[in-house]
Amino acid sequence: MPRTPSRNGCNRVTVCGLLLCALLARPAAGALTVVLVRHAETAAPSATDPPLSAGGRKRAELLAAMLAGAGVDAIYATEYQRTQQTAQPLAERLHITTERIAARDTKAFGEAIRRRETGVVVVVGHSNTIPAIVAELGGPAVTIGETEFDNLFILTMSRLEVSLLRMRYGEGPAAGVPAVARGTAMLEERNPVMQIKFVRSGGFAGAATNVEGAVTFDETGAQVTSEASQYRRALAAEEAGPLRTAADPAALAGAKGALSAPAGAMRDGYQYDITVVAKDGKSHAFTLHDGPSDELKNAAPGIANLAGWVQEEARKIWTHRIKQR
Repeated sequence: MPRTPSRNGCNRVTVCGLLLCALLARPAAGALTVVLVRHAETAAPSATDPPLSAGGRKRAELLAAMLAGAGVDAIYATEYQRTQQTAQPLAERLHITTERIAARDTKAFGEAIRRRETGVVVVVGHSNTIPAIVAELGGPAVTIGETEFDNLFILTMSRLEVSLLRMRYGEGPAAGVPAVARGTAMLEERNPVMQIKFVRSGGFAGAATNVEGAVTFDETGAQVTSEASQYRRALAAEEAGPLRTAADPAALAGAKGALSAPAGAMRDGYQYDITVVAKDGKSHAFTLHDGPSDELKNAAPGIANLAGWVQEEARKIWTHRIKQR
């Protein structure tokens, strides 16, 4: 009886490797070929800068084996451990130093890649930055799922056109997510916050001192913005992690009774309307007033921390607005 090929076994890897060799062995004259991958699986749990897991290191070695003979001239990766460690086996094989570019600076990735004009370059990024870099280089819109680590994009740039081929390598979620990826997904489910929106209103001056802002979370961290105040600030991992945990929808639901406005709220104090948007699109809104009450601190210390952070950030946004005038 003929043997049925394993869906995620060596046949898949071999076919992918052969296709890569065919595609990269003879780049078109005057063309630049860019291979883009997300970092491999990470160790869990971690909310800051996790290294690769054992499965992730295995995938990084597989990537190196596949691209070792592709004529790679340069390797670019973001500053995080997971991207650097994904690129490391290939860099060591080819004796190339991986060039670091800030994850949020997709324009810098585009500029560095375009400067090369011809050859083959490899980019290791994240589920949110790889699509952004593809777009920066003129490619079509793409998305990468939270538990997908097996995507491999080949983007070819010439003076006439930009083309993109999407492939997959190694084990992927379609045939059962590996244990380490399941662990990562569980971690993400425990921290499902996607965005925190807040509005400060009231006070002695009324609408003149109103402030609004939003914190947006992604794989590389978080960023606070207030368009009306032309304010933008990136949060360090040690600030973004606890904030995301404090805004967990489960914690909000558990503290529902303590989130009601205190009966003795000052008429001239500030009011903070906070909305937490989860990854499933559901919103959780509540209102707080100046200085979290002792009742709130005792019933929901995490929410009290969130409220304190929002109050301080609203003050920073207001100070920034005043300085801009």
